[in-house]
Amino acid sequence: MWMSVFNHLGRVVPGGAHGLAHGVACASAVVLAFVPLFNLVGYESAAFFGVMLGLFATGLTVYSVRSGAIASPLGRERTQGPARDFGKLALHHLALMAGPLLILTLNGIRVPNCDWASGFAFWAVIVAPAILLGQAAAWVATSVAGDRKIAPWVIAFGFPLADAAALAHHLAFEPPIVGHQWFLGYFGGSIYDEALGLPPSLLAYRVLHLVAIVCVVASIQGVFELRRGRWPGWTAFVALGAATVFFAGFSERARFGISIDRAHIVEELGGKVETEHFVIYYPKSRGYIERLDEIIDDHEFRYAQMREFFGTDPVAESGQPVTSFVYRDRDSKADLMGGRDTMVAKLWLHEMHILWRGPGDRMLAHELAHIFTEPFGAGPLRLSTQRRVGVNMGLVEGVAVAAEWPAGDLDPHEATAAMRRLEIAPDLRRILGAGGFWTEASGPAYTAMGSFVRYLVDEEGMEAFKEAYPRGDFAGVYGVEVAELIGRWEAHLDEMELSPRQMEVARDRYDRRSIFGRVCARAQAERLRRARQAASNGALAASLTHYEAFFDYEAKSPPIVREYAEVLRHMGREDEALAILAAVEREDLTNVERARFLEMEGDLRWSKSDEAGAGELYRRAIDKKVGVDRERRLRLKIRAVDAGDDRGRRVLVERISEEPRLYAMMMWLKESPDDPVARYLVGRSAWRSRLHDEAIEHLERVRGQLGADVLDAEVLRMLGQSYYFEGRFDDSHAIWKQLATSEMTPYREASSQWMMRVEWARGNRR
Repeated sequence: MWMSVFNHLGRVVPGGAHGLAHGVACASAVVLAFVPLFNLVGYESAAFFGVMLGLFATGLTVYSVRSGAIASPLGRERTQGPARDFGKLALHHLALMAGPLLILTLNGIRVPNCDWASGFAFWAVIVAPAILLGQAAAWVATSVAGDRKIAPWVIAFGFPLADAAALAHHLAFEPPIVGHQWFLGYFGGSIYDEALGLPPSLLAYRVLHLVAIVCVVASIQGVFELRRGRWPGWTAFVALGAATVFFAGFSERARFGISIDRAHIVEELGGKVETEHFVIYYPKSRGYIERLDEIIDDHEFRYAQMREFFGTDPVAESGQPVTSFVYRDRDSKADLMGGRDTMVAKLWLHEMHILWRGPGDRMLAHELAHIFTEPFGAGPLRLSTQRRVGVNMGLVEGVAVAAEWPAGDLDPHEATAAMRRLEIAPDLRRILGAGGFWTEASGPAYTAMGSFVRYLVDEEGMEAFKEAYPRGDFAGVYGVEVAELIGRWEAHLDEMELSPRQMEVARDRYDRRSIFGRVCARAQAERLRRARQAASNGALAASLTHYEAFFDYEAKSPPIVREYAEVLRHMGREDEALAILAAVEREDLTNVERARFLEMEGDLRWSKSDEAGAGELYRRAIDKKVGVDRERRLRLKIRAVDAGDDRGRRVLVERISEEPRLYAMMMWLKESPDDPVARYLVGRSAWRSRLHDEAIEHLERVRGQLGADVLDAEVLRMLGQSYYFEGRFDDSHAIWKQLATSEMTPYREASSQWMMRVEWARGNRR
């Protein structure tokens, strides 16, 4: 079939099959010029053309040999070595890149490309080797298949297809969510990990490929010479050397990040503990070893919480414990399994991969919730499916959010109600499908779906939802179409009362575009990642350089300007920072964003000993209806500024390391033992350091003494947790019961979570 198709094309298309390949490639580039992310010379377009041109090179090579345009590599009719013909054919195939690359380069006139160097590097490392690999696969196939008609096609295309199947198997049954494939080059994993530079693992992968291609071509050349009665000489030496280098590199592929498996991750983390329901792998470092009991308790409590919510017990039902991989930080997680900013649960493996920031961390609850849907999921991956083919990610993520029910300034119901009134809520009628979920910004989509699922569970019960979940069969289970259910949910949300603070926080948090709606999303996200990483490492000059490169290709968006000004402030360049902040146009900003600017300007004024100016700016910031955390910080600063206490500036504003800051707080408290702000800060520092007995001593003395509801509620929250960790469960429960009546959502929701935790701990605390 393939032979007849290519023969027909060779007769009717100018330039034959190669001409058609050029035409299809160029036409594809024209189409991609209007597709976000793919319309640039960058990773996405390189991956697309790597697959397309790799397949083209494979087919064209087999066709060239079978049609007689090029002699078979080991055919009797061949009069000269096959290596030369391989090189000539490679030049023809590499030329297939020229048209698409030119079109997408010219498209840069219409659509900004913020990182040409990285874009061309992706094309060089993905597309060119893909073409050579496709040709090499066909070169081998035509060498071993002889005169058989079908075998060359099957063997040639079998190589990349087998490699793609191996990648799919690796992604399904090993921890990583990223991987490598012949033509695709690099599979980037989650779309939520927007920052993407050229991965070192991809470079190592392609080096191995180039070595393998040299080995293949030299080996076939050597066989040709032996058949002609000549000793291959240097050809054999090249083939043997390339084979040695390839197998040596291949044996270390996990160390190079090419193919990381579970055993490698377990070895790198180093720590392991088994509990009633978990096998937990954790970094074997001092910090994690000291907190191991907390990690165990948090896992087991969350398991009990999810069991109560779902009414399922996946460990009891399967007889298989949940495997939890706890990573040190985002960068190590990215190196080991690929998701820098994405937590992952592979529920079909009873496995999750998380960062853990302490008891109550929502990441653990969210990923564990996915595991609990496995008993009633559908298909081999045990997920919610759409028409038995696509994954209904709206329901998959929605049920996890509904189960964890995050406690922030707004719960998911409040947040979605606010988004509806602001007219920025996602349309669930569209995203409740196999692909619609991914086109939305993650925050609004996750939140709205979590609210919808929680509404269904609260109104109709979990058992009904379990029946609807596997196939999205709302009509069959609830008796009405999903549009009717969404309408009821929307009516419920529209009846909710929301405060001005909640509306402002929602406007600031959820009015975001998805990755497909941003200019140079990958390159700009990578610049920001490097800028922030440099700043956190103390490389302030390098951080400024990355921020300035970001501004070269994008308008000075206010949040990034603030980050840039903060780096200047760390460098002692307060006047420059103030000038930059003053130049920002603020008419279109949310009130919360304006408050951030006002607070930063206040900090800079206070650093320059302008207490009156700082105090005025802090008060203006509070008037903007900011979130709870920011209001708490602002009220502390106002109290310290009004007191005219220079020690407050040193502790609350100046950028000093933790040890000098703690010393300054202790001296402040020693000199002013009746100052509630000083005692609050010392108590908070002890709480953060998990010195709970000392935290209790200080926090009890300022309970109800700070003159602001948000500060008094925070004192209660820290006391409730400290009592819990000291085993004083009755005292802890009393605190949380008091906070349950708070008008502030974060404290009210936290009280619900922690009261459950106290009840669980009374019978299960280690």
